[in-house]
Amino acid sequence: MTLTARMPHIVLIVLDTTGARHLSLYGYPRPTSPYLERLAQDCRVYTRCYAPGCWTVPSHASLFTGLYPSQHGACEGSFLLEDNLHHLTTVLKMAGYRTLGISSNGLVSPATGLCGAFDEFTDFGRHDLDRFFHNLTGGPRENGGELGARLKQAVNLREAVALTFTYLKEGGGVGPLCRTARQLTRRLLRDFWHPSPVAKSAGYTEKTVAWVRRMLPRLTQEAGQPYFLFINLMEAHQTYRPPLRRRRFSRWRDRAWVDPQRFYRRPKTPETARMVETYRNLYDDEILYQDEVLGRLWEALRQSPAFENTVVIITSDHGEHLGEKGHYTHILSLYNELIWVPLIIRYPRDVAPPGTDDRLASLTDIYATVLDLVGSPLPHPATSHSLLGAPSRESALAQLLYPEMWLTQWQYRARQAALTRETFSPSRFALFLDQGLKILERWDGELEIYDLHQDPEEQNDLRPALAPEVLAEFRALVALHQEESGFWTRRQEILQHRGLPAPEMPLEAQPCAVYSAA
Repeated sequence: MTLTARMPHIVLIVLDTTGARHLSLYGYPRPTSPYLERLAQDCRVYTRCYAPGCWTVPSHASLFTGLYPSQHGACEGSFLLEDNLHHLTTVLKMAGYRTLGISSNGLVSPATGLCGAFDEFTDFGRHDLDRFFHNLTGGPRENGGELGARLKQAVNLREAVALTFTYLKEGGGVGPLCRTARQLTRRLLRDFWHPSPVAKSAGYTEKTVAWVRRMLPRLTQEAGQPYFLFINLMEAHQTYRPPLRRRRFSRWRDRAWVDPQRFYRRPKTPETARMVETYRNLYDDEILYQDEVLGRLWEALRQSPAFENTVVIITSDHGEHLGEKGHYTHILSLYNELIWVPLIIRYPRDVAPPGTDDRLASLTDIYATVLDLVGSPLPHPATSHSLLGAPSRESALAQLLYPEMWLTQWQYRARQAALTRETFSPSRFALFLDQGLKILERWDGELEIYDLHQDPEEQNDLRPALAPEVLAEFRALVALHQEESGFWTRRQEILQHRGLPAPEMPLEAQPCAVYSAA
């Protein structure tokens, strides 16, 4: 492989919340990514890429710095990167690049410090960010008091009405009922007239396409200066509301009525199973629509005079759980539903040929790859391996340092599991080995071990069949990687800074409102 004589233009597209498991390009039985399959013929498709975190902040920070969450510091409860880190945007600006970004995810913006100092940045998610930090900092919320807390248990209109009548029958006042009704009405009207990207993403996705089409001619006219263009598409993120005209797997009347995280608070019933299946259909339709949008973005790039010298990177920050292994959305898990992500890179022909690449990869590797593409003299962190060289990664990590924001869901689900004598303990550390083994360490200290070559769905835990001495070797290997990545040090810093209880405390003994935004 040789590098281009001129520094290439770089386009980084993050398909937010799009797991590889739901893409037909990666073997999903539904045809959710037909256009991606076509354009992948001109790209290098990495089949074993894993995200370092299960949600937006840690994964994007790892993508921009080449470091794991415990090293860059942007993780659960702490969204600020460590000082003096080399950020991809800053590195490219030092190399002479013009940097532009557009995002529908409020967490992925200069306002959070996550995106560094772009020359220009269009942030569609500001209103979502304001509400998110309002809840995160424990500000007053429109929760309707006791009635509002009860209504948060409902997953459909019938249950909400039943809970309301029960509240009134037990002596609840009409005043709280009226206040809750007003709050709900205001929220519904706000989401109808001025929906945010989380409430309804399609409008912002179309605005992103229009913005890119307007911007590309201007960028190509600026002769002599390469550009870095970052795009975050939030189409697949909840709330799942694909455009009616684009639906294939869901019906026109299907809608995701409530946050799927509420399913953590409920036992499994046929009704909830039907709702989850409806959400799965809506999620797949979101991905199908997003695929069509991606095709339009690709065509806009392809028509640019500079396309031959343009690197296009398409990936995701994490996937989505839809009931698998008792999980929903993208919290409390490091299973492959969340951290197996697509990675498709279109290189100039004289850099790397198209084809399938089965090497072990991490989102952190994008950082080193871009540095090599632009010929940056900065050293690569040991956690970032350039994809332009021969496969060299022996292991990859994913981390969940301390899920303080989701303790309520954890507690509800753990109590339900205790009633049926099951075990529910989220994973906190995942170690991928190049030969195909995956070692998960749960919060209760137990390991789960999977052979991903033979068991990509992670259904057959190998741990019970392993000899004690072999299991001890795996524990030592996990401990070594935790120490080298600073996992325990960072976690302790989070606990001390936030004044949180140690996670070794039995879950049932922890106060249910440990974290005000839970």
